[in-house]
Amino acid sequence: MTHPGLGGLAGQVALVSGATRGIGRATAALLARHGAQVAVVARNPVELDALATALAAGDRLLTLRADVADYRQVDDAVGQLLRWSDGRLDILVNNAGYPVEEPLWSTPFHELPGRELDALFDRVARVDLAGARHLTHAALPAMMARQTGSIVFVSSTPALAGHQATPYTEAKAAILGLMRDTAVNYARYQIRANAVAPGNIRTGWADSFAAAQQAALAREARLGRWGEAEEVAQAILFFASPMSSFITGQTLVVDGGRVIH
Repeated sequence: MTHPGLGGLAGQVALVSGATRGIGRATAALLARHGAQVAVVARNPVELDALATALAAGDRLLTLRADVADYRQVDDAVGQLLRWSDGRLDILVNNAGYPVEEPLWSTPFHELPGRELDALFDRVARVDLAGARHLTHAALPAMMARQTGSIVFVSSTPALAGHQATPYTEAKAAILGLMRDTAVNYARYQIRANAVAPGNIRTGWADSFAAAQQAALAREARLGRWGEAEEVAQAILFFASPMSSFITGQTLVVDGGRVIH
């Protein structure tokens, strides 16, 4: 069942990056379920084909193969989308993120090798931050032309509270700066920009952890459990929909109550 406040998604066009798994996949499915035409962008063509089969959205789904770290590929993908949608783009979800890489995730900042520092940080930022920057830049003209749009950035709780994984924390915090500048500078075009900051969400990134460590991570949330990708997708849906029509420049934490601010 769709909520009556979400009826405004019928006929709207959404673009979701990193859409073949986890939060992106759940978001693409939820937007399609609420009537949006959905374009999904990812690097892996096999995973894109599998997603198209799973969503079974027919001609309301467009798959786009692109590396969001490469602006030329992003520009080409958005061009394909606009030809498919007759120039319309209402919703952008900047979800693509660098996968959790154990050495970067657990190594203290001061122990990272100095000569490799820029390369290590850039590896994460090229996907998380530059990917969001590229897609937002490419999407804005179409939204400006129609004087409407909602852009949702996927950050994370370390951006608000800090963490040991400094390359990830830095990139996710910078995403919030990009979100706020977008909200400030494009409100006059009726374009809204907001962010979600997920906490420990069961998306496969911790599958390699021992059971005891997974249980400890679950206990970090005051609700005492892992979050699900669909629960983050619901927060993204809220920002994408008319239900949040007077909200811009905000960050919604989806973490079971660990970070309260």
